[in-house]
Amino acid sequence: MKLYWKVLITAMLPLFLVLGLGMYQVNRSVRIHEESVAEENRLKVSLLRFRLSSFLKEMQKTASILGASGDAARAVEGADTDYLTAWGKLFLDGGGTYRILFTDLDGTVLSRPHDPFRFGDSLRSHPAVRSAAEGRDVAAFYEIEGFFSIVCAAPVKLYGEIPVGTVMVAAPVSPALLASFVSGTGLDLLVEPEGYPPAASFDGTCGRSFLSLDPELVHEGIPMKRVLVFFPDDLAITPLTELHSNLVIAVGFFFIALPLGLFLMLRRHLRPYARLMENLLHLSDKDADLPGVRERLEAEDGNARNEVSAVTAAVARILKMLEEKIALLEWTSRTDALTQVNNRLHLDRVLQREIGCIEREDPPLSVLILDLDHFKDVNDTFGHQAGDGVLRKTAGILSSVVGGRGSVGRWGGEEFLVILPGTGLDNAFLLAEEIRCEVERGDFGITRYVTVSIGVAQAVAGDTPVSLVRRADVGLYRAKAGGRNRTVLGER
Repeated sequence: MKLYWKVLITAMLPLFLVLGLGMYQVNRSVRIHEESVAEENRLKVSLLRFRLSSFLKEMQKTASILGASGDAARAVEGADTDYLTAWGKLFLDGGGTYRILFTDLDGTVLSRPHDPFRFGDSLRSHPAVRSAAEGRDVAAFYEIEGFFSIVCAAPVKLYGEIPVGTVMVAAPVSPALLASFVSGTGLDLLVEPEGYPPAASFDGTCGRSFLSLDPELVHEGIPMKRVLVFFPDDLAITPLTELHSNLVIAVGFFFIALPLGLFLMLRRHLRPYARLMENLLHLSDKDADLPGVRERLEAEDGNARNEVSAVTAAVARILKMLEEKIALLEWTSRTDALTQVNNRLHLDRVLQREIGCIEREDPPLSVLILDLDHFKDVNDTFGHQAGDGVLRKTAGILSSVVGGRGSVGRWGGEEFLVILPGTGLDNAFLLAEEIRCEVERGDFGITRYVTVSIGVAQAVAGDTPVSLVRRADVGLYRAKAGGRNRTVLGER
């Protein structure tokens, strides 16, 4: 995972957790508040139902009292309008809610206590009057005096048994009446009967939430189309909903805009660090390409920012020094310190590699082993410094004559080994003679001739580095035994 992705996740995760917890708490508060408001509204609706039921029972009770009076029955029988008016006024409420009407059995109005000067008209066809005249108590919705009303009618009975007329208590369904039902609750009520204009406790339209009540408050008369209870606006929920909305917007912002902005910013500022880390991670590879890594760091140096550029440049310099140290170590590990040609360890590796090549491809391979003649006498006569000079000069002649045709190295003491891949025995012998002659003619800075004896051998099937060198060494031994300063082939 890239560095800036790690930083982004590390930075954003706590923020998302805090926002998520805030959203949870706000939602929980909203849910608890809504549940409490719903419970409060249920209680208010229950109170409204109770008021409607109580109002209807009060009307029925008033109608029963008015019709059960013996004096009222005799007044109805005698068409005593004044008495009936006086009797009915006792039951009119101060707000003018009730309408009271007395009729005889034929439906002729004997008295309207709420309107004393209107009587004598007929309500024979009114369903409530007909039902009451038949001796039944009525509670229903009807039209009375041009108003859609709640009507409770009862028979007026003489001696408690003989119907002589009817009494009706009516309450027009007006905004004032509906307002009285919802008074103190904050609710509003709308009543819409079939075929009549609706009545409401409020003016105009209402866009609040509502609940539909059972319109069958009574089971007779004009059917109800609908009865709606409107709930008050929940002002306390507004801050919570606003907070919830703001949190939703904030979460949307933090989930989209902020991560994108942080990603771009972190990518811009941390990308050089990320590239630096990627390049440095390559150094942990087993076969790390140090020059390649250094070149990439040097290329990144110009694009990096100040501190990254400084680190990149420093790492590139360290890698360059490391390359030089490694190169020096490699050179030291394969070079003889005195003669500056390959040492025996490196010659062993080269010889092993070349033996492997001839096993796969069968090219010719020859080796020369050289030994300086009477080298001990040189050291004893001219000193070890002169002897070291002879060794260095000899190594120089070998390197010059062999060139790119093979590998030259010090085999040990005053012995040198030449490995000639791709060279057969005859050409190897000629090259050995050229070397011997060059050494014989060489100027070694001492007052005596320096010569070498050389053994030559060519690799055959089944040879190992040890067997090949041993056969060349046999040739060297024969050259020494034959008088030195000569080249002799080893065993075939």
